[in-house]
Amino acid sequence: MAKANPKLQWGAVANRANQAEKYLRWFVEFCPVPIAMFDCDLRYILVSQPWVKMLGIPRLKLIGTDIHNSLAITQAHQQGLERCLTGGQMHYSTEVEIVIRGNESKLFQWEVQPWYTDDGAAGGVIISSQLLGDRLSQQIGDRSGNHHSSNHHSSEDLKRHLEEEALERQHLEDAFNQIGTALESASDGVCIVDLTGNPIYVNSAFNELFGYNLSTLQHSINFQSLFVDSQIAAEILAAVRQGDAWAGEIEMGDRHHQNIPIALRVNPVKRSTGEVIGTTYICTNMLDRRVAEEEINKSFAALGATLEATADSILVLDATGNIIICNQKFVDLLCIPDRIFTSHDDSSILQYVLTRIVSSTHFHNFGKDLNEDQNTFEILQLDDGRTLECYSQPQNLMHSSGNASGNNSGGRVWSLRDITERLADESLVRASEEKYRLQAAKLEKALYELKNTQSQLIQAEKMSGLGQLVAGIAHEINNPVNFIYGNLAYADTYTSQLLSLIKVYGTHYPNPVEPVREKLQEIDIDFIGNDFLKLVNSIRVGAERIQGIVRSLNNFSRSDEAKFKLVDIHDGLDSTLMILQSRLKATTSRPKILVDKNYGDLPEVECYAGQLNQVFMNLLTNAIDALEEDALAHGSWQIVNNQPEWIRQDGKVAKISIQTEVQTNSQNEQFLIIKVADNAGGIPEELRNRLFDLFFTTKPVGKGTGLGLSIAYQIVTENHGGKLSFNSEIGKGSEFVIEIPLK
Repeated sequence: MAKANPKLQWGAVANRANQAEKYLRWFVEFCPVPIAMFDCDLRYILVSQPWVKMLGIPRLKLIGTDIHNSLAITQAHQQGLERCLTGGQMHYSTEVEIVIRGNESKLFQWEVQPWYTDDGAAGGVIISSQLLGDRLSQQIGDRSGNHHSSNHHSSEDLKRHLEEEALERQHLEDAFNQIGTALESASDGVCIVDLTGNPIYVNSAFNELFGYNLSTLQHSINFQSLFVDSQIAAEILAAVRQGDAWAGEIEMGDRHHQNIPIALRVNPVKRSTGEVIGTTYICTNMLDRRVAEEEINKSFAALGATLEATADSILVLDATGNIIICNQKFVDLLCIPDRIFTSHDDSSILQYVLTRIVSSTHFHNFGKDLNEDQNTFEILQLDDGRTLECYSQPQNLMHSSGNASGNNSGGRVWSLRDITERLADESLVRASEEKYRLQAAKLEKALYELKNTQSQLIQAEKMSGLGQLVAGIAHEINNPVNFIYGNLAYADTYTSQLLSLIKVYGTHYPNPVEPVREKLQEIDIDFIGNDFLKLVNSIRVGAERIQGIVRSLNNFSRSDEAKFKLVDIHDGLDSTLMILQSRLKATTSRPKILVDKNYGDLPEVECYAGQLNQVFMNLLTNAIDALEEDALAHGSWQIVNNQPEWIRQDGKVAKISIQTEVQTNSQNEQFLIIKVADNAGGIPEELRNRLFDLFFTTKPVGKGTGLGLSIAYQIVTENHGGKLSFNSEIGKGSEFVIEIPLK
């Protein structure tokens, strides 16, 4: 065990305390002047024999009583006494007139001074009294108005003195009875011998300890024969004859000749003159204590082995901050030099420990700033760069019942462990984890980009194939349509000329031959002449519509405009609406969707036209899908006045709004703004953060791929350096905003 057993030091301290107590008792007993010690409530604690004679009241009647009970005159000096008690006055001096033995008045000089406890608080006062001179004594008979002769006065004095002596004798007898009761109740054996060594008193504990009663000790055996070592007995006898006390641990024999370990305290009995007239032997049976000490030593050894086996450095301090115990690991951890540790000077050891601490929360105060029931954890930094973790908990004292008391702190237990290497390892682990986390994040990002690129390539390939298909179909349709449309002018001319010829022929030959007349009646030449012109005009209108569709298909596919170039944004929007025209018409599940176009005055915009048309297609398709779901949830077709009519309780009309404009910000930068809004049910709050995620869709399997908005977001943000955002309100609809910088 690193910290030595302090039992020998404790014994020395106990001997010094007993010696000091003995001197204090002698001082009070033989002090030549009247002196008394009072507590903070002015109750007697100690009184000297001259004080007892001054008041004529036995000491036992004074101890514990209030000063005003024995000295009523002190009421007049209460303020001075209280100033000494409160620290307002360090010394108080006054003259006091005291009635001695009930009838004689004398004047005394009092010196009052406070005394202090270990914590610096006033514990009470000490009063010393000095006789100044005799005052005229007034007899009790004089106070009542009766005058007696001198002989009668002497008789009364003698009677009074006899009564006082009888009273004092009674007090002494009561005191002796109390002392006897206390001696008989004591657990230690007490034997009092006279000057010749003959026992004159033993208590019951002495009888039980050695098996001898007083009669046996007086007549059958010599008291000195109880001592196993005659040399020690002679040493004790010599010390007592010189008036000294003796204390130590020896062995004494009982009536069965068994040696008993005894803690013996021997004090001489003296007269008031100092003459030794006897000896008091106080015997404490040490057998049980030795057994307990052996058990304690075993426990102490087990504790020491446990402390040395633990991985932590342990320091245990008592309530006053002294070291109770510490293991070798504590010494090694803080590198305490041998010259300091082997000095067993707790203050030097702890002061050295403090010099090693660079930073701490509680350890540098050794727990003085903590509550008695408070557990702590902190990190310590040493001057050599090491880092320690430190735990502490209170060490509570045990009641005799075996229960720990949280209010009686026995100090604090500190447990320290060097975690420098562990922190370094943890730092390396954290660095590795951070490195792998970054690598994982890069891989995850690369995988996401790969999937995104793959999906975009697939979608781009589909769109490219679809664009080529649309362009091819448009081209194949455009050639015959152009052929038809181009010949319609000739057909119209030729038809007009033929009809004009027939009209001229009828004018000049009103009566044709019979076969011609019959044929004219059969074909109704007048109807053909009127209807054929309408037929040619209808063919022209159809051809023009086909040309418009082909033009829209070409504008949407932009197969001839794959590069970054200036285009008309409105043409792209109109082409997309033309392609989606069939989805805007009324169906069996919903009414017609209205389109509100609010086009601003836009310049030609430099962009990837085909990609932007794809964005328009995705946004408009999602708006149509949302309006269809909202219509199915809130309305239905009904027959009203033999006509089908869409009935909806809230009266909402499905509508898509498209708005375009150019905005200028505070830095004088211009942006193209395209807003596509619907008045459907809106986007739920829980879906809004994932709306542009790749492969995220709320549509049924087979209807949605989760690519539309993701690709639209990438086209706007990455390919055009713009922004794609949305606003949505449940029950009112959603609005998507495209913002593209103009260069």
